[in-house]
Amino acid sequence: MSAKETIGDYYADTGYTPAKRQQWEAANPKRDTIIGSRLSWSRRTQDNGTKEEYGFNNIAISQRWESQRAEKGLEGDDIFKGMKVRYDYQSIMPPHHTALAKCLHVAMGFGMVFFFLFLITYCLIFFGAFFYWALGSKDFEYFYTMALDGVFYLFPCVLVSLFLWKIGRYLEARHPDIFFGMRKAPLWQLNRQTGRLTIYDPRDAWKQRLEAPFWEFDAFLQSSPDTQGSATYSLILYHPFQQIRQKLDAQFPPSKMPGELIAAWQFLQRYMDVSQPLPDVPALEIHRHKDPATAAADQRRGRNPRYWRDMDEASVKKIQEEKYRKNIRLR
Repeated sequence: MSAKETIGDYYADTGYTPAKRQQWEAANPKRDTIIGSRLSWSRRTQDNGTKEEYGFNNIAISQRWESQRAEKGLEGDDIFKGMKVRYDYQSIMPPHHTALAKCLHVAMGFGMVFFFLFLITYCLIFFGAFFYWALGSKDFEYFYTMALDGVFYLFPCVLVSLFLWKIGRYLEARHPDIFFGMRKAPLWQLNRQTGRLTIYDPRDAWKQRLEAPFWEFDAFLQSSPDTQGSATYSLILYHPFQQIRQKLDAQFPPSKMPGELIAAWQFLQRYMDVSQPLPDVPALEIHRHKDPATAAADQRRGRNPRYWRDMDEASVKKIQEEKYRKNIRLR
């Protein structure tokens, strides 16, 4: 059997290629839309990804997940059922965190930020009052009053913030099942082999709201203000005829940098494009030989199968930063 026949047998007829999207757009010039900036589809998919996709730690994470999958003998949807996450050569199914886990993440983040904020504020008050007293501008009573008031008003805030931060770290280390609490069913699934996006009902485990070819979805960037009023962007896929949308926050968190989410959209297109190899990112390296189109492309290029794994952390971080600087300029 030739390599071409092997590739043709492996992917479903619904496997995505840019030509299918072009044909679909030509056949459906007028279609429903939603509020936000609609992103374009690439005629030739780009080998790109977000800063997070190029993280050095992703190498160890993907190896750990693959070891767990192999030990449990999991295949297909059983991978998610057994591990509550899937990210490999066939499918992306991000974790579906519980509301408690999301609250714990937010509380720990706020605790860490406000601990340092309140501590720095107290230090500014203390040393400011000290210098006023030392330079003779104020008497000792002024310094003593300011220092005492700072302790009275700010230290409770410091202690509460420290507690939220450290209890989060404790749960993360000792009770990851609580801290990373994940639901038993996914939010959505992208399948490279079938070329389809499946959106699940978050209130009814594994019940499908929609399953449709990837190329039938439009991608949008939607913005919303954060607590400071700054724009924060989310990546959304929307089916214009079924009028069903899906936020992709579980895989690509909201960002103040729209270019990062455009890079995420480029990553997804490349991941699904069976006429091209998988995106060359650290977490997918151990799976590249399992995907026929990727294996054939890597063989033609003479790609080192351990390109990322043989690289030291500093080198990976350098590439990661270079990608990020390019991504933030994307529009």
